[in-house]
Amino acid sequence: MQLKKLAIVGLGSIGCRHLRLLKELNPDLYIVLVRSGKGQPWPEEEAMASLTVSSLDQALSIGIQAAIIATPAPFHISAAMKLAKAGIHLLIEKPLSDSLVAVNELLECAKTSRITVLVGYVLRHDPAAKKFKEWLRNDRIGRLINIGIECDSYLPDWRPNQDYRNTVSALPELGGGVLLELSHELDYLHWFFGKPSQVQALLSNSGTLDIKVEDQADILFIDREKRPISMHLGFNRRQPVRSCKVLTTEGVLKWYVIEKQVIWEPKDGEPVVEKFEFDRDYIYRVQMLHFFSCIENGERPSVTLHDGAEVMFLVDAIKRANDCGMKVEV
Repeated sequence: MQLKKLAIVGLGSIGCRHLRLLKELNPDLYIVLVRSGKGQPWPEEEAMASLTVSSLDQALSIGIQAAIIATPAPFHISAAMKLAKAGIHLLIEKPLSDSLVAVNELLECAKTSRITVLVGYVLRHDPAAKKFKEWLRNDRIGRLINIGIECDSYLPDWRPNQDYRNTVSALPELGGGVLLELSHELDYLHWFFGKPSQVQALLSNSGTLDIKVEDQADILFIDREKRPISMHLGFNRRQPVRSCKVLTTEGVLKWYVIEKQVIWEPKDGEPVVEKFEFDRDYIYRVQMLHFFSCIENGERPSVTLHDGAEVMFLVDAIKRANDCGMKVEV
């Protein structure tokens, strides 16, 4: 099928990015914005769309074939269910939801409707991430011993033109907190290393940001090979850091996300440094073109609905481990 009409549900910062890239990649696409009227006005961006409506029913009556769900996380599932039942192909922004409620129902609905569902974990389209995954399969690096993942930056710097305390990242009712906002790390953990078997966790609020969600998460996973995977997520670091480091029997493999570098440091010999050059929109462009191809050519989604659900199962296990103060099964 040829994609002619698409809806964007929600128009926050990520919705605006999707709108801009859609106009760049497919200028003839008829784009319907679905807005509740409660969000921030984006007059310039709205002018780029073909039409703005206030309900999913209105968008469906226009004959949309696909939709991008870019609302806050607590509203993803309800919108996705309604659209899936109507046979609409979906790109659902990450995370899939803010809880496990109705996740299994959506999985079943999507299967019954036989629609394409892509979840927006765009780091899977990052060239450095793909190279890092290649290295993980390379016998040259030896046996994996332990893994460390870190993602920390300063929340007030994320959206300089807004009061960060009133953004989705900081509000519990909109799915805020590091665990959901930084769930890319949970997705690539699963992508790189498989589903862990156990987890311990401490979710905390430092009290320095005047927000009511966790601004730090310190997590220890045990994978199926009994290897430890430590993860730190945070909103407090003035100098951002985002990395994945793997100690092996033959050296250390590192991925620096911000620097767009993969480095192999063998125990003997010189480091191998691989650098990548791409702008911030690149991975979103690749994701969007992939979404088009899934719909029009039957390509398999790179991040399936099941992948998105696996992240939510991890989130649930982390919360349970934090609440009980003990190690829990994933």
